[in-house]
Amino acid sequence: MPKLLMCLLSVVLLGSKSCSSKALGDFVNLLKTSDKVELFAVEAFPTAAQEQTLDATYVADYKVSEFIPTDPVEATALTLASIEVKNFDLINVKNCPFMAKYALRFSKGKDRITMVISSSPCGKARMLFASGAKERSLELTPENSLEAAIQKIVSKQAIVK
Repeated sequence: MPKLLMCLLSVVLLGSKSCSSKALGDFVNLLKTSDKVELFAVEAFPTAAQEQTLDATYVADYKVSEFIPTDPVEATALTLASIEVKNFDLINVKNCPFMAKYALRFSKGKDRITMVISSSPCGKARMLFASGAKERSLELTPENSLEAAIQKIVSKQAIVK
């Protein structure tokens, strides 16, 4: 509870940036400075390494069902939504299974972070460094702008098809 109070106090005194940094930890710097953002529709559950095939694409062990292209404006919207602390519930933990729907891959040079999204009503996000060195799970708020940004891109893509 003291961490939460410190975070809330920092929001009041310093703005949401410091709280965002605490919520996202080591991931925030690469998320903010990424020069490439990719969006994928993925299967709900990861595929074990021994079951992965060469004819399929995987992101953080989730089989990609579709690559969804983004333009620079959409990539910026996804980046901003991914670092917005209001999108993450830092207090409550949902008691529901993580079922992936989308994955975002943020890259800068050889560094990469993948954010796997489990959509509402069980909105959650898992962030992983490409090296596998660190992982972080966060709960998404019910009205988060991250899912909204993804849905806007996906619905535009569906109209184009």
